[in-house]
Amino acid sequence: MDKGTKSLVNVFLSVLAPVLVLDHCSATGDSVWHLGTTWAMAVALSLPIGCGIYSFITERKVELLTVFGLLGTILTGVVTIYANTGEGMAIRPDTPWWYAAKEALIALLLAGAMLVNSRKEGSMLRAFVYSDAIFDVKTIEKTVEEKGTTEEYNKTLTHAAYMTSASLLFSALANFALALYFLLPVPGAPAAEQAELYNYAVSKMTWMGLLIIGVPLLITLMMVMRYLSAKLGQVSGLPDDRIFLPR
Repeated sequence: MDKGTKSLVNVFLSVLAPVLVLDHCSATGDSVWHLGTTWAMAVALSLPIGCGIYSFITERKVELLTVFGLLGTILTGVVTIYANTGEGMAIRPDTPWWYAAKEALIALLLAGAMLVNSRKEGSMLRAFVYSDAIFDVKTIEKTVEEKGTTEEYNKTLTHAAYMTSASLLFSALANFALALYFLLPVPGAPAAEQAELYNYAVSKMTWMGLLIIGVPLLITLMMVMRYLSAKLGQVSGLPDDRIFLPR
């Protein structure tokens, strides 16, 4: 399976499939796919966790993005368990704030990690934009060393890390606000409906986050890649067809 196919499968199992499960399986009924709120959430969380474990077993390496994805999934499970320890069938009234904090925390951790060792292989910058699957990093670094422009090269990577980190900080604020928007009405609903409404809210946050937050973040990352390609061309003297890997 090539990298493109793997990425599509990963997106489906980590994002789309959990949304479908929470949307269509959270109800309690006679249909075989009506799992109830607890089992629907358990299945939805197990999909990205299983995807991450499978990736580790087959590729024998741990990628930072996978680690943060698993951390986010585990924290979702922790908050969900906490939410369902309220009185009777109601969720805890402070659940929206804990969930919003969890959503912001992951983006904040990513932003912080982006600034750490941005020049090193395995850094978050390499995982996000300066990937050796897109850029011919070895040729660039060899050329930069030969030209004696290593300092300018390092500054370019640092600036790219700052730009990406800033977009992630915005994402943290947007995630926090989006979580409160969908979850704050849940504790005000009838107690018997709150657990199911909570699952639906988590589902909506997932796919709405892709549109409202994910698309602007993707555009920002593309802009950072354009910045990198232009600056790397200047510090290395390489044309675009030498900076990027051949397709």
